[in-house]
Amino acid sequence: MSQELSEIQALQNMEQSAWADLQDSYFRRIYFFIKRYVNNHQTAEDLTQDVFLGAVKGIGRFDPEYTLDQFLFGIAKNRIIDHFRKHKMPLIPPKSESDAERSTIWLENMEESKAIEPGAGVVEQENLGRRKNVLGRILKKFVGDLWEAEEFEKLMILEYLFVIGGRNKDAAVRFGIEDEKAVAGIKFRAIEKLRGLARQSDPNHSLFGGLWRPGSR
Repeated sequence: MSQELSEIQALQNMEQSAWADLQDSYFRRIYFFIKRYVNNHQTAEDLTQDVFLGAVKGIGRFDPEYTLDQFLFGIAKNRIIDHFRKHKMPLIPPKSESDAERSTIWLENMEESKAIEPGAGVVEQENLGRRKNVLGRILKKFVGDLWEAEEFEKLMILEYLFVIGGRNKDAAVRFGIEDEKAVAGIKFRAIEKLRGLARQSDPNHSLFGGLWRPGSR
């Protein structure tokens, strides 16, 4: 039995680990495929989740003549078509009322075409942009919370450690802290707080994969 057939059988048996692996492997690829047509990030994520729900419902009828890629991206294509039809959002705006039918031509063309996933370079480039935006929001919230709590010394210590790259021992001397373990504690709690904010910002495990691996704190 080939690896893909074995994987499909595990999915059909509704093995939780197999579905988790499938989402880890395909979420970003499907998300960026949908993002080509749907500009809104949240809508694209919702449609991507719908793809996996559709896969759960349809895996029992999986046709072995097709690959798993074709199965998933075919569902994604249908979700895009359904979305635009439901909201009556033509991709090609009609120039006049008599020309309105032209606005749906792309839907029929898309139905006849094969779903083509974006290349790995495109995925990584867009993924990098998303990570930067999310990290910016995380750091803004983290620093803002400390500022509102008037934890100014803690902010200066963290700036010295993370931005300048200073050592715990040197930070203790610089800020008049007797025990460098206290500095290590400040650093540790800051990292844990940032990890938590990153996880909250990445519920679909699509940005910060290392945070979700077994053994990750």
